[in-house]
Amino acid sequence: MRWLAILLILLTSPSYAKIGDVIQQKGVTDIERKDGPTFEKIQKDFDVESYDTVKTKNGRTAIEFLDETRVDVTENSKLVIDEFVYDPNTSTGSLALKASFGTVRYASGQIAKNSRQNIKIRTPTAVVGVRGTDFSLTVDETGNSTIILLPSCTEVPKPGGGVDRLCVVGEIEVSSDIGTVIMNQAFQATRVEAAETK
Repeated sequence: MRWLAILLILLTSPSYAKIGDVIQQKGVTDIERKDGPTFEKIQKDFDVESYDTVKTKNGRTAIEFLDETRVDVTENSKLVIDEFVYDPNTSTGSLALKASFGTVRYASGQIAKNSRQNIKIRTPTAVVGVRGTDFSLTVDETGNSTIILLPSCTEVPKPGGGVDRLCVVGEIEVSSDIGTVIMNQAFQATRVEAAETK
């Protein structure tokens, strides 16, 4: 009977699966696993899981999630992956990230195209709702958040050779406890100094 109880505990214990990969790595970055070890000095192709905390030191880390969402974390930054759920059959799901400090660049994947209401990126003072686009956010040591909407650019082959650079601009919604701003022009920016400010 005792072995049965142990088996049930193991079966009901949370286990996390790979949700993405480190696709670029320069310098030193550590990843802390929830209820698990800290992986020091990670390398390219490291498997990322839900609830991982990414801490860059003098490093820069780029993560690509299973839905092709890309997140670049620059030096001296901290990012927590709160949730990632993705159904490749319907290209729907949800994604929640928390940027505690430093600078992060976000580029939308399939979830933003099909379940954009289910994407939330939080900072100490703001929440960013993504409507399918690229943006960067910077959180300073006091929690002030600066968010900049960026164009999403791809290279498209030209008939007869060469490439054209095609850029589109989506939309993001930035909210504090008492207000919301919608940005839909390239390089628009907003700053949220406290959750209780506009």
